[in-house]
Amino acid sequence: MDWHEHFSGWFEATGRPGPTAHLRLAAARKRVQTNTPADWQWLSDALADPARKVFVALVFKLQPVPKRLLTPFLHAAVLERNPSRNRIFVEPCVRSWGGREINRRLLRHLQNGSNEEKAGAASAFYWAQGNPRCEDLSQLRSSIRSALLREFVSNEDVSVRQRIVPLLRLDVSAYPVEEHSLIAEAIALARAHPDEYIRHRIEVQLGAGGPFKPIPGARPHGA
Repeated sequence: MDWHEHFSGWFEATGRPGPTAHLRLAAARKRVQTNTPADWQWLSDALADPARKVFVALVFKLQPVPKRLLTPFLHAAVLERNPSRNRIFVEPCVRSWGGREINRRLLRHLQNGSNEEKAGAASAFYWAQGNPRCEDLSQLRSSIRSALLREFVSNEDVSVRQRIVPLLRLDVSAYPVEEHSLIAEAIALARAHPDEYIRHRIEVQLGAGGPFKPIPGARPHGA
């Protein structure tokens, strides 16, 4: 049975009651052990396909993500519009490769990607907090905080700002002295922004209580 047949069998079974979908997925996980180069290419291509990428993520939910799939896994994560669904792509990568490697890759997407990738990377950071290798991530996380703050202030794309604002820390102790002025700039920008969610969320970041509104067009984290 090739990978297309594994996917088709699983997909058809997901619409029916009973254990068939689970058994199909278990069989697909075993199939990884006998992969050929063509099989690996199918899995890589599938991670770029909206209909197949969830299947691939589930195949590797309980086994290591190989290096050859790490880049397409994280690309699937940053292009996923639902900030809850991207979890299934990010967490297996963190478990397999550690928090340092995954956060560094996400930071590159934030700094160098398209606006769609920048927005997706910001949401993906939420699920990249794990540290299974007990690495010292303090400097990297400081760099991420600074990059998010600078991107929020400088990037006028509404979607990018919507995804970043829930992650902003707004106390000066979280940033080097040269970035302190950006905190006040970010607050003023958000409070005057025409987007209702950005105006709402900056107040939450400053300590206002709920209820918390979800990011427009997507379910909130944990949904």
